[in-house]
Amino acid sequence: MQRHKERGSDARALGDHASSSPTTSVASTNNGETHPNKALPAHGSSAHGTHQSGHTTPNHFASLSEATQAHLTKKYGKWGRVLGSGAGGTVRLIKASSKNGGKVYAVKEFRPRRAGETEKEYQKKITAEFCVGSTLKHPNIIQTVDIVSDHGHYYEVMEYAPFDLFSVVMSGRMSRPEIYCVFRQICEGVDYLHSMGLAHRDLKLDNCVMTTDNVIKLIDFGTATVFHYPGNKQQMASGIVGSDPYLAPEVLSSESYDPRKTDVWSVAVIFMCMILRRFPWTIPDAKTDLNFKNYVQAHPDLCVKVDP
Repeated sequence: MQRHKERGSDARALGDHASSSPTTSVASTNNGETHPNKALPAHGSSAHGTHQSGHTTPNHFASLSEATQAHLTKKYGKWGRVLGSGAGGTVRLIKASSKNGGKVYAVKEFRPRRAGETEKEYQKKITAEFCVGSTLKHPNIIQTVDIVSDHGHYYEVMEYAPFDLFSVVMSGRMSRPEIYCVFRQICEGVDYLHSMGLAHRDLKLDNCVMTTDNVIKLIDFGTATVFHYPGNKQQMASGIVGSDPYLAPEVLSSESYDPRKTDVWSVAVIFMCMILRRFPWTIPDAKTDLNFKNYVQAHPDLCVKVDP
């Protein structure tokens, strides 16, 4: 079975926002190789899931032409700091003036075309991600606002949420009721995706961000797949897509699988990470991961393979 190129043990997919944790209570919202004795590794990144750049950068993307930069500035506001970079690209802030409402956006420059990837394939992937993001309308899904093309480079404008869930969890400040509140919001976002015939396929702490009003938003739909088209039967997924600790076992062991169920598994791992503040295992493979093997042995009833 071919492994997905963007799979990683803890790779942060693109989407970055801020480096600190919120000080307000999560429970106040109205919307609805790591050993188990070690904490989750600290990433030191902000929301939207990218690694922080760690150095001073110019006030524009290196590949952004002056004309396009001016267009985005006129339409959305003044360029701010680079939030981070990851496998999917680079993200920076852009903020409207106070007289224009002062709204803040995150602008993502998509990664360059890979070696061996045709221009058609590259454009199809970017277009698909934008179309998915811009179609989704739910309080727990990040809003995709616009996309701009500039000499073979693509820039996606998104809603900005200043906190990433990973950092919030690692702060140790979340009470159990707050964890339950966050978990419910994640479930509601995933339920909405599934109701639209979409599976995310890379759900993890890194792909959940939080607004100043403590609303959780799911981000990064670069690996999302359509499992149901109107009038057609459900489509199974294939390939190893996602991040190792959050993968469902069947992603590693089966040629095809129901992507809704693998999303549900990933959400359960997110919940365990929030409670434990560590990964329960590094990969769901009893042959290579002792912690997962112990889990399987302790819960044989949960690991029985059933017909779909």
